[in-house]
This record gives sequence, C-alpha cells and structure tokens, in this order.
Amino acid sequence: MDERQKRRARNESLFREVNERIDEIARDFGVAGESEFICECVRLDCTKRFDMSLDEYERLRADPTAFAVVPGHQSPDVDDVVSDRGNYYVVRKRAGEPARVAEEDAPR
Repeated sequence: MDERQKRRARNESLFREVNERIDEIARDFGVAGESEFICECVRLDCTKRFDMSLDEYERLRADPTAFAVVPGHQSPDVDDVVSDRGNYYVVRKRAGEPARVAEEDAPR
C-alpha cells in the first residue's frame, strides 16, 4: 500500500471515530431510533450526512472492515458495496492492506 492509500484509509478511520462519538452521544441522551451520521469516505473535505438507525450502526461496527458512505463515495479500487440502504451504502474493504489498516484502526 502506497502512502496515498494509507492516508485515504486513515481518513476513513477518522470519520468512523467521529461517528462513534455521534453514536455515544445519542445513546447518552437516550435518543432512540435514528441519528444523523457522516459519510465515512476517503474524502477529507466530505460533509455529506445521512440518517441511520442506531441498531443498524451497531451492526455496521461489528465488522471493522465495514464503512458507511453516501452513494458515489465508495472507492472501487478497495471497496466492495455489500449493501445499498438507499441513502447510504455499506462498503467492506477488500482483503489485504486496506482491510488490515481498517482493522488496526477499529475503535472497538
């Protein structure tokens, strides 16, 4: 994996960390149902948001190689779209270095 790919993987992990805080705050305040999350794509300037249920978010985080991105923000060179949820895709990093970095940076 070259430096550019590593930087991209770290950007995704950063957005995943932000979503972890969103989930934590929602649960601390007793929010039920859905919350607004940010796109976990590689684009550092991305500000896209989407609604996702907190239960769905928990299922997403069960796989450290899975990320939620708005449609069109997947990285075809390293991601496989595993689920189309309409307002967001669940993508999984392919085996190898991208998956290793995602697992290494997983907050859970």
